[in-house]
Amino acid sequence: MLMSIVETSKAGNVSISDDVIMAILSQSISECYGLVAMAPKDLLEGLNLKISEKGRKKGIAIQSHDDFSVTVDLHVIVAYGVRIPEVARTVMERAKIAIETQLGIQVREVNINVHGIKVPKG
Repeated sequence: MLMSIVETSKAGNVSISDDVIMAILSQSISECYGLVAMAPKDLLEGLNLKISEKGRKKGIAIQSHDDFSVTVDLHVIVAYGVRIPEVARTVMERAKIAIETQLGIQVREVNINVHGIKVPKG
């Protein structure tokens, strides 16, 4: 499991698991206008989701770096008719702010990968 060391002191280390980062990301972007759902980042994740139904991790990939910063990849589905670049910017900003303020971890970049558009039925 990926771990990001946040603070080292004489008393010990503080480490935050990728599950915690993913939970914070999921919550922070869940109400972004135009974001309909997270998409599996690859075929293997899609198959694993069918088996385990771990929706919180769906569509989120985190890469930690030696300087204690992270790169976040988000795989999303957006609503039909929205301005996709604006939705992507909003998601990027919310994700970056949530990680940096709640965890004190520097975010190098947030990459948004739009996998689909949800068209309303009717």
